[in-house]
Amino acid sequence: MTNKKTPDGNQEFSNISIITADQIKADSKKLIEDYCNFFQNNPDEAMAALVEDVCVHTTVLAQLQQAIFVKNTQLQKVIDSQQKVIEKLEDAAKVRTSQISKRLEKLEAYFNRGM
Repeated sequence: MTNKKTPDGNQEFSNISIITADQIKADSKKLIEDYCNFFQNNPDEAMAALVEDVCVHTTVLAQLQQAIFVKNTQLQKVIDSQQKVIEKLEDAAKVRTSQISKRLEKLEAYFNRGM
């Protein structure tokens, strides 16, 4: 089991390195070797450690699923809000264009009467 620093949740995603399939395979192979050695030397403690690791990883997975769900919900709210703003801006632009067109028509009518 590696003892690497976990990424800070507040840092930019671009600063977090992506774990590749090769890294996953290497880490998995190391974990298997560690557990095999542990089981050979002390099976009872190894089983307890394995069960604990499974429980911890199950809980972490549940936390990640919950975080993804919450972030997805928040993101959807932001998208919906932005869509409403865009629609309001488009409506305002249409009204403004209509007002400008009416003013131009009035000016054209004024100049046509005068000529």
